[in-house]
Amino acid sequence: MSRSYGGQTAQGRADDRRARLIDVGVELVGTQGVSALGMRSVCREAGLSQRFFYESFADADALLHAVYRAALSRLEHAVASAVAAGDLHAVVEAAARLMETDPRICRILLVEPVADARLRGHVRETIPAIALAALGDRVTGSPEDPSVRMRFSALFGALISLFVEWTEGSLGTDRDAFATHVTAVAIQLLGEPGSTGARGR
Repeated sequence: MSRSYGGQTAQGRADDRRARLIDVGVELVGTQGVSALGMRSVCREAGLSQRFFYESFADADALLHAVYRAALSRLEHAVASAVAAGDLHAVVEAAARLMETDPRICRILLVEPVADARLRGHVRETIPAIALAALGDRVTGSPEDPSVRMRFSALFGALISLFVEWTEGSLGTDRDAFATHVTAVAIQLLGEPGSTGARGR
């Protein structure tokens, strides 16, 4: 049985330290980029010793993965109800609201993977499944089909441009109009050739 200090077990304290390191990682990558993420910089910002870093992570790559998963979890939570309802427009609107509120999520999930091969690998492992869940039967073909994967790549490129411009405020403030446009782009790129649809509801 683990001993409790201040009402918290050793495992609870370790979990808190891990969460602090991830929170700092999200802040560093989300505001300065992957290059700012290092064991020493994270420990300094978290006020923890290197010993506690290695208590939770084997190396900085493992922390980067946890940072990506934390940002992705926030996105998944934000769009969950819209995905369950099969409302693609609402999915995009919820994602836009999240990234408008916290631009770090946009940078971690969309911007940094362009230059970082590790994050690109995480994107390939996670984003297609989220897109398929959001698009449902609007997607034609198998995700394993190279032609379908090319369409996913084209969509990802479009999303990067659109969401970065949105979070920077250069596309106005009408979130509904933004979601309508992004929905139409997604359906056109991943659905039937020539298919359109403003909202996909």
